[in-house]
Amino acid sequence: MVEMSDLSRRMGMENKRREKRIKEENKLICEIISCNNNLKHKKIFYTLTKDISLGGVNIRTDTFLPIDTVVKIELCVPKMQKIVWVKGKVKWAKSLYGDEVFEMGLEFVDTSPHVITSLIGHLYSK
Repeated sequence: MVEMSDLSRRMGMENKRREKRIKEENKLICEIISCNNNLKHKKIFYTLTKDISLGGVNIRTDTFLPIDTVVKIELCVPKMQKIVWVKGKVKWAKSLYGDEVFEMGLEFVDTSPHVITSLIGHLYSK
């Protein structure tokens, strides 16, 4: 008998996520802090989350960001009734809809204990 985890690994669908992830569409404001390339587009842009975890956020945006780009994110934490600022680093990116929309995975970096506490409250409260 093949276990589901063995099957998903064979199909290249292994889940590398370490934390609980919740699907939610939430507005974000992102400001590019550092980038290896000279970006010719806006430094501040608006986007939507697809899902979020304690370790990072999945976003969809019309602004392409190269891997390792660092952004400052204004994140609304509705269950805690707070807005927090957190840094995120682009870990992966893929093009959707003919390079008009991009989906990206941002890993939270240099996260303060205050922000971590707010995210835990948001993710694990009922």
